[in-house]
Parts: sequence; C-alpha cells; structure tokens
Amino acid sequence: MRRCATTLEAEMTPAEHQLLLETLQQAPTDGLRLEIGTAAGGTLCAMLDALPVEQRRFVVVDPMKYFPQQLDTVCKNLRDHDLDPGTVDFRVSTSDVAFEDASARQEAYSFMLIDGCHKIRSVTIDLKWTRLLAVGGVVCFHDVVPELRGVWLAVQRFVSRHPNYELIAQADSLLALRKTAESATPEIDTSDEWYARMWYLPLQVERKWKKLHKAA
Repeated sequence: MRRCATTLEAEMTPAEHQLLLETLQQAPTDGLRLEIGTAAGGTLCAMLDALPVEQRRFVVVDPMKYFPQQLDTVCKNLRDHDLDPGTVDFRVSTSDVAFEDASARQEAYSFMLIDGCHKIRSVTIDLKWTRLLAVGGVVCFHDVVPELRGVWLAVQRFVSRHPNYELIAQADSLLALRKTAESATPEIDTSDEWYARMWYLPLQVERKWKKLHKAA
C-alpha cells in the first residue's frame, strides 16, 4: 500500500507545495479547477484550504485504484481537514473517458494540476485536458524530471510544440505554465499519440531493467 494511504500526506516537496498554492491563488477564478490523480487527497486538501470558502470547488479525475478504498480515504482526509467532500466533483474514471465527457459539455477550466499515472501514454492522454484550459489559465505538471522519463518526454514535447504556454515558474519537479493564447492546433494530436506509443515499450523495458538492477 502506498505510504500516503496511511499518512494521508501530499506527495510533494515543500517547495513544490508552495509554488502550487501560489499559482492556484493567482489563477483566474471564473473557470473550473481540475486535479488529475489525487492519491490520498493531501494536495487536494491543501488547495481547497488555500481558497476562499466560496471558491472551494474542484473536479477530480482518478480511477481510484491507487490503493484499496482510495475514494473513502480521500473523503475522510477532507473531513479531517474540515472540508466538505461535497464541494468536489469526483469523476471516478480513466482520464480519456472523463475528457471526452468534459469536452462534450464544453467545460472550461482556469486551473489544472496534472499528476496522474507516469507512463508516457497516460501522461499524453492527461495532456489532452489542456484543450479545455481557458486563455489566462494555469496548468501545473508534477514529477517533471528526467528520471521519470514518461512524464519528462511527454511534457517536454508538449512545451516545445506549444509556445502559447509560457513558463511561470518551476520548483523541484513541479512545472507551472500559463496559457497565453488559443492553440493553433489541438494540444494533443495523432502525432503525439504515436510518439507516446513508440516510446511506451522501450520505457517499460527500461523501467523493469532498472528495477531488477537495483534489486540485485
């Protein structure tokens, strides 16, 4: 079981935590807020607590299979912090299915935290959500480090292909970007999906080799 399942802590460094909350508080207030991948809800609790009561609403997308009874754990964590789980729209779903539903509803977001599965195909799917980010909105990516190659390759490709996303700041592995204009092309297209597929198997083999090498 993940350590956060028992400690209920956020899985971020103090510097990442500080940048995240500063960025959240500076983001526009006229759109929805999104968290992809919530673990035990520690970061969600901190984000909600950093907002005025009338703004404490989030959409959370997570299959809730990170550890047993994950959703119950997240809700308990919220209540333990005197936060109402009813202010959170939990979408217990894969990211791709939830994105299609959100797109059909023409949802618009002012803030996003993308911190889901680290596999390159999953990260690429999560990046599709930026299409729903309003101009002026902010997206934060967690675990953007070369050691986590799936996240690193997907996010670096995204940044290189979309200059309308400007860097706000980076703290440790947390990267914060602002969308300055509508994208000329979809944020994630077929070429990005093929790029992720091309890298998926080599990265899986690399990860397993490193795991075996470490165990030895």
